Amino acid sequence: MNKKELISFQNVSFSYETDTENPKTVLQDISFSVMEGEFLCILGHNGSGKSTVAKLSNALLLPDQGRILVDGVDTGDEEQQIEIRKKIGIVFQNPDNQIVASIVEEDVAFGPENLCLPREEIRSRVDAALKAVDMYDRRFHETHRLSGGQKQRVSIAGMIAMRPKCIFFDEPTAMLDPKGRRSILNTIHRLNREYGITVVYITHFMDEAAEADRVMLLSDGRILKTGTPSEVFTQTDLIVRCGLELPDPAKLSFELSELGIRLTPGVLTEQDFIDAFQRFMKESQ
Repeated sequence: MNKKELISFQNVSFSYETDTENPKTVLQDISFSVMEGEFLCILGHNGSGKSTVAKLSNALLLPDQGRILVDGVDTGDEEQQIEIRKKIGIVFQNPDNQIVASIVEEDVAFGPENLCLPREEIRSRVDAALKAVDMYDRRFHETHRLSGGQKQRVSIAGMIAMRPKCIFFDEPTAMLDPKGRRSILNTIHRLNREYGITVVYITHFMDEAAEADRVMLLSDGRILKTGTPSEVFTQTDLIVRCGLELPDPAKLSFELSELGIRLTPGVLTEQDFIDAFQRFMKESQ
């Protein structure tokens, strides 16, 4: 079944007017689409324009040139911007900037309450959202006593309770330790896989990008490459030129190949490496 186009950037350019005489150009004539139900990862170094893409997608910002369509609606249509923001949510890297209530379930209820939903519907959405991120047992806990990873889960739950079609995750694991990163990433994949929420995941962690359906490489406001993780990460020179590194399993596989241990091409994740190395050992016997 063909997937529907949910977000469409059409020749979009954007500049921040920090200096009216010398505006800072962030995006330069970029065009791409996000398909309903997909997991798209946007990669790029700091300042490449990743976060600006997120803010443009739900009309927090408007393009200087070109246009952006969300479900076929132009983000520049002021009468439709509230509806667009209901469809496209953003979770930022610091959950403290998004948590507004002192109790977990009250924080998750904040968004639905502002939609003026019936009390029964709010209760149902809050419970479902907390269960989706494995925080239901902590629904009565004080938010300021939660760990960084737990706070991020609450932020995600608050967004889920709004029932958006798509959620942009803007470096949501940047402030977490490796265990917290893995836990949040697993949660986001489950939301995409089991709940059908379209995910646009912004990161500079290459191992996280390796698990996406599609990767878009952004550098200095331009799209340099779009494709599957394998298609993008085989462009080693391009990755390095953008100031990024290959995922650790791919890097290790490359280093082993220089020592004469040639594994199956396309190693991106830890499981890929384990499978390829076991295959190599079996064939070497």
